[in-house]
Amino acid sequence: MAQIVAVTGGIGSGKSEVCHAFAALGVPIVDLDLIAHALSEPGSIAMQHIRSRFGDEVFDAAGRLNRAALRAWVFSEPTALEDLNAIMHPAIREAALQHIAQADNAPYLILAIPLLVESRADWPMIDHVIVVDCTEDLQIARLVTHRQLSPDMANMMMQAQSSREARLAIADTVIENQAGLSELIENVHNFHKNYLKTCLTIKTIS
Repeated sequence: MAQIVAVTGGIGSGKSEVCHAFAALGVPIVDLDLIAHALSEPGSIAMQHIRSRFGDEVFDAAGRLNRAALRAWVFSEPTALEDLNAIMHPAIREAALQHIAQADNAPYLILAIPLLVESRADWPMIDHVIVVDCTEDLQIARLVTHRQLSPDMANMMMQAQSSREARLAIADTVIENQAGLSELIENVHNFHKNYLKTCLTIKTIS
């Protein structure tokens, strides 16, 4: 069975870049954000539940999810985020487990989970946790620059997640993303080289 390495980090920390670097090395990636997007296709069961809970106003005329409208609702109504998670998380987890089973022949795979601190009990099969880390000021700057969010919305989204300290507390490995992309890729390559040795040792003694 493949070792499962979780990659997590706050919004804007650079998880996607880290996953791209692992993918370039041939490591299978199971990304919960991508699974969530796939489950957001018009007419899916999850979208039917979201329409029932949040109404037609979070969809466009073609039936596609209006993420900006849903985001505004979720961060303005106290129970909305809990309701959204209750709809999406079970479906995302089920799909992720199917993807994990398909990557069984790899030494290890990457399971990209943005909210691992909040959902750690749902993932007892994780063997190693990587936390992608940067300062909160840099997170905000990236959200404003790359996602065109307002500073207020960026702050609200960050506050809705676990703290930086809580993420670092569950880390087996911390990959810093303060500098440029080349340093980030180098950090990923170093982890990959060392973790392949760990996988070989585990396979030998198991």
